[in-house]
Amino acid sequence: MKKLQVGSVLLAGIVAAGAAWAHGGATGIVKERMDAMSDIGGQMKAVGRMLRAGSYDPALVSSAGATIAGHSGKTLVDLFPEGSLEAPTEASPAIWTDRAKFRAYSDDLQAAARAMKQLADRGADMQEVAGAFAELGGTCKTCHEAFRIKK
Repeated sequence: MKKLQVGSVLLAGIVAAGAAWAHGGATGIVKERMDAMSDIGGQMKAVGRMLRAGSYDPALVSSAGATIAGHSGKTLVDLFPEGSLEAPTEASPAIWTDRAKFRAYSDDLQAAARAMKQLADRGADMQEVAGAFAELGGTCKTCHEAFRIKK
């Protein structure tokens, strides 16, 4: 369980740092989606720091889950209209050639974020939330491996 938590925390940090660095010169829909990804990364980083510190804050987890869920599902898919590959995007053209898979991953992200939020809202303990956080981080990783340009 600890390895999964540490891996998720590292993933969240990498996502947040990478998103912040990559925004230079982004405009329009590309900037909108990069901003959304930065917000997701920031929320992941906050929850990861909390879990690493062992200072469980259900309100933080609930808020992070709601924010991430709000940026995912159809909302996220809509940030990737056909042909929106302007620099400095990190989006792979595979997003548009395998749209169904991309939609499924975005829906998985939303479901995992909602599940983490619901656990916090119902008073789950930190270990349960850490498991949900690890699952959420796994959805980010899976999608990025399939649909993000490797640099």
